Amino acid sequence: MDPRAPLVLLVALLQACDERRAPAAREPAVTWLPREDECAACHADIADAWARSRHHAAFTNDEFQRAYAREPTPFCRECHAPEHARLPAAEADALGVGCLACHGGLGTVVTAATRSGSDAPHALRRDPAFATRTCARCHEFDFPEGGAQARGTMMQTTMREHAASAHADRSCADCHMPGARHDFASTRDPAAMQRALAVTARRDGDALELELRTRDVGHAFPTGDLFRRLAVHAALVDADGRELARDVRYLARHFVPRHHPDGRLRHAATVPVVDDRIHGAAQVRLELRPAGPADRAELVWQIDLERVDARDPDRPETSTIAGTIRLAEGRLPPITPASSP
Repeated sequence: MDPRAPLVLLVALLQACDERRAPAAREPAVTWLPREDECAACHADIADAWARSRHHAAFTNDEFQRAYAREPTPFCRECHAPEHARLPAAEADALGVGCLACHGGLGTVVTAATRSGSDAPHALRRDPAFATRTCARCHEFDFPEGGAQARGTMMQTTMREHAASAHADRSCADCHMPGARHDFASTRDPAAMQRALAVTARRDGDALELELRTRDVGHAFPTGDLFRRLAVHAALVDADGRELARDVRYLARHFVPRHHPDGRLRHAATVPVVDDRIHGAAQVRLELRPAGPADRAELVWQIDLERVDARDPDRPETSTIAGTIRLAEGRLPPITPASSP
């Protein structure tokens, strides 16, 4: 017997085992979706970024929890903890918007943006429209049935705003996930919000005139939920620091409340929503009406991006604020120089 025969037989057996195992390693499963921890095992960097994101804290963050305590409805959970159909409630709440909420939309196939090549161990579908279409599930929707607003009013309209913008040819991910980053940090980054808005201010007597223009923003500014607005403040301040007049305007989607402040039901339920957010460009004028001459007073102004905690549609100035980002500010000189005594 050839002394090499056992070695040859061993090699043949190993090759046979490799061939038997190879198809399972190369060919993705047809009906298997990975668990969240299995996603993280192969995509560790993405998982680390997502763990710091607002998507992960979609259900557990303090702002949402305050709102959810007032209206604990399944409607809210559909976007803030969408995995309730697959996971126990506590796990879904802690997960927030996880991997499969976006990438498992087809049920048995992981969907992702277009990219060449993949050795994924699961079924994978590349979709050129994925990086925008998947966002629409939670960023374009109507008010729930039986709510205070008529059907068709729309609670969020970000996707149609994007389609009507000058950047409709770009995906949501182009701006909000540069380099495929999954921390979605831009909306809470003061520097990013400040870069998004160009402001030109001028004084017209006792009035403030602003020209506002968005920079590289593919939707209205601000967009998203009902609790974001721009607050434009202006005041006339004399040389001693005393305010002679003040005014504020809120740029937002203004919904007609269901009831009057005295509790009576409003019957004009179909009044169109006033939307004075910035859609590319806008002009804003604030009339300051001092009791006396104010031509020697400075005009001080600022623009804040506010996240509102509890809204008061009839008296927006009394709404409680969860957070503020100062976008721009300035001082315009008196109309005539102060004369020497």
